[in-house]
Amino acid sequence: MRAGRGGRLLVVIGLAFVAWSGCFDSDREAGAGAKESREAAPALDLPLLDGGRIALSEHRGQTIILDFWATWCRPCEVQMPVLDELWRDRDRAARDLMIVGVSVDTDPPSKVAEWIAERGFAYPIAIGDQDLAMQYGIFGFPTLVVIDPGGAIHTRHTGVWSRPEIESVLDQIRTEGLGEG
Repeated sequence: MRAGRGGRLLVVIGLAFVAWSGCFDSDREAGAGAKESREAAPALDLPLLDGGRIALSEHRGQTIILDFWATWCRPCEVQMPVLDELWRDRDRAARDLMIVGVSVDTDPPSKVAEWIAERGFAYPIAIGDQDLAMQYGIFGFPTLVVIDPGGAIHTRHTGVWSRPEIESVLDQIRTEGLGEG
């Protein structure tokens, strides 16, 4: 049974409210927003702002951080430089880490690209939507979803996450050898 236009509008309004309220819940105790999981990550194949595409299936064997964000979310603007720094510093030779920002803005991609360019972020930015956010269990922004090399969701974290906290999760994945072999 298909949801009517009114039903979809209610879902969008509800998700927007939850996302809006999540933006103000970012100064919780460190790590309080992190939730470990082990379910398979939903398929993802999205356009990138640079004209390319990102598909999770092409990054099997890598740890992937998906950053669900929006231009209107101030905590997202705090989180993104942390991820950008991690992206710039990562060991490119090993290529064991992929970071992708997933914009859930309703603005056209050109506006999102302009916003990114003004801030000089270098890590890949994909254009997603509310349906994708729902598939990934996103109920606030920013939310980082860490996917292990085997394609399972390792951790979801809503709110701003520090670099040491992110690196701790990445080290845990490497130490446990999650998703390998």
